[in-house]
Amino acid sequence: MLNYIKAELWKAFRHKGIYGLVLFLGVCTALFTFMMLEADDFSQMASAASTTMLLGMLVAPLLTQIVDGKALGSLKNEVSFGLSRGRIYWGKLLAGLMLGLVLCLLLLGSYLLVGWLALPHYSREADLVALAVVGFSLLGALPVWCGIYSLCHMMALLIPSTAAWMAFYYILSFFGQPVLVALAAMGTEGRVGSLIQAILMPASLLMPDFLSGWLTWEYQFWCWAVGIGWLVFTTALGLLWFRRREIK
Repeated sequence: MLNYIKAELWKAFRHKGIYGLVLFLGVCTALFTFMMLEADDFSQMASAASTTMLLGMLVAPLLTQIVDGKALGSLKNEVSFGLSRGRIYWGKLLAGLMLGLVLCLLLLGSYLLVGWLALPHYSREADLVALAVVGFSLLGALPVWCGIYSLCHMMALLIPSTAAWMAFYYILSFFGQPVLVALAAMGTEGRVGSLIQAILMPASLLMPDFLSGWLTWEYQFWCWAVGIGWLVFTTALGLLWFRRREIK
C-alpha cells in the first residue's frame, strides 16, 4: 500500500494541474496576507486565519481531480497487474488526503510566517492565544475536510464525466444540502436543529454560526464525529460500488 501511495503522489506532482492549483491558491493567500497586514499586531492577523477553513470544501474537488483525474483510464491496467480494487481506492484516497494536508500546512504556514515577521508583537500571551485558536480551528477542520474529500473521491471514481461530478458536487454543496437541511430541520430548533445541520451539511461546522463560542471540546467532538462519519460512509459506499464497477 505504501508503495502505491508513493506512486500516486509521484504522479500527482507530475500533473501540471497541481502547479496551477498551488499558484492559484498561493496568489489568493498572498492577497489575503496583504489585506491582513493592515492588522494592529500579529495576534489579530493570526486569529483571522481561523475564518478561512471553509475554503477547504472549495479546494477538495480540484485536488481530487488532480489525483483521480485519469484513474478510470488506467484502472484496467492496474487491475491486470494484480492490484486489488480496494488497494486502488484506498491508495488514491490516502494520497489525496496527504497532498491536501501538505498544501494546507504550506499555505497556512506561509501566511503566519509573513505575519510573524512583518507585524509587531505587543503581547507574547496574545500571540500564543492566537496561535492556539488557529491550531484549534485546524484540528476541527481536518476531519471535516477528510469527509468532504472522501465524497469527492467517491464521485470521481464512480462518475465517468468530470464535469458531471464536479457540477453535482457544487450544486449539492450550495443548493442541495441547504434545502435538505431546511426540510429535515422543520419543527426542530436549538441543539437538535444544529446537529441535523452539521450531519447533513458538514461544511456548516466551519461557518461563522458554529464558530461563535466554539472554543470547546464539544465543538471538536462534533467536527470529528461528523467528519469521520462522512469519511466512513462515503468510503464504504464508494468501495462497494467501485468493486462492482465494470472495467472497460
